[in-house]
Amino acid sequence: MMGADLKRGWCPSLLRPMESGDGWLVRVRPRAAVITAVIARAVAGAATRYGNGRIEITNRANLQIRGLRPETVEPFAAAMEAVGAADDGPAILVSPLAGSDPGVAAETLDLAAAIARASGLALPAKFGVLIDGGGALPLAGLSLDVTLRAAGGRWLLDGAEVAVEDAAARALALAEVRACAPRQVAGRTDTRPALGFHPYGDGRQGAVLLAPAFGQLQATQLSSLADLAERLGDGSLRPTPWKSLAIAGVERRDEGLLRDLARQIRLMTEPDDRRLGIVTCVGAPSCSRGEVETYAAAESLALSRHEGDPLLHLSGCAKGCAHPGPAEVTLVGENGRFTFIRRGRPGNEAVAHGLTLAQCAALMQSVPA
Repeated sequence: MMGADLKRGWCPSLLRPMESGDGWLVRVRPRAAVITAVIARAVAGAATRYGNGRIEITNRANLQIRGLRPETVEPFAAAMEAVGAADDGPAILVSPLAGSDPGVAAETLDLAAAIARASGLALPAKFGVLIDGGGALPLAGLSLDVTLRAAGGRWLLDGAEVAVEDAAARALALAEVRACAPRQVAGRTDTRPALGFHPYGDGRQGAVLLAPAFGQLQATQLSSLADLAERLGDGSLRPTPWKSLAIAGVERRDEGLLRDLARQIRLMTEPDDRRLGIVTCVGAPSCSRGEVETYAAAESLALSRHEGDPLLHLSGCAKGCAHPGPAEVTLVGENGRFTFIRRGRPGNEAVAHGLTLAQCAALMQSVPA
């Protein structure tokens, strides 16, 4: 199954791994925005058994499993197939709370299923369809190559109104056209929902949004989250494109307990956590292209940040995978040091090159935003 695909350069999926500095990585896609507790435990167990136990939440709300070896890629895929998690169809990003929050447009999951059934549609590896049904966690500020968005009882296809009965077919037709054209740049603003409780319409139930630091989970944390979802939620985890996880169907009276238990397994639960304003990739040595270690650098920089500080993008190399748009400050790894870019993205004009982390921190403090 894997032989011809086991090479560098793929946009990774479950069946098409990508080589990195710490081994091979694959991605598990949620089905209809949901990772059940059973699947979460299976991912955690297989990530420990066949990889290095590190799991990332990606910008497309997938789970990315790191540290696999060539001989463990197929056993990992088989473990996912055994629990019904082997989804390798079109990349569709759906509202995280679809199927739980009554405020999400009722057609959202049906539209996603109709597009997913178009298995014969040949799309580029990084091509994505976004279906935003609104609700307590709307995908506001995000767009992909094709974007369907609910708006006041209507559906908009890239901003143009479409009848709901025609929406899937129109989206597929647009996808076919754009698949043959230069790729659209994904849209992303710095706006993201706050961590904590997001009530549904009646206020009695809602979803609790939690986040691992910089989007990286350990397998043991994922297993513990599955237990919490079964105990205090609807039994599912919902990865988000903000590198966080929502536990849906939580009673308001239980949200404080859930957050307390999540903190015990080292999850971020508070909207003012200073690490939330930093977006970073895995960096060196886990990424073969990384030119600096990023996670320890991000933890260090977080200590000097304050509530309301603008977004900081810390990139291990010039690719800038973690954040496709501009940021107020972007630090790019360069031969063990950093390039400092203000109000831009990797590759834009730099303020300075060859800085140490301490020099970057001082520059951020000395120059007004």
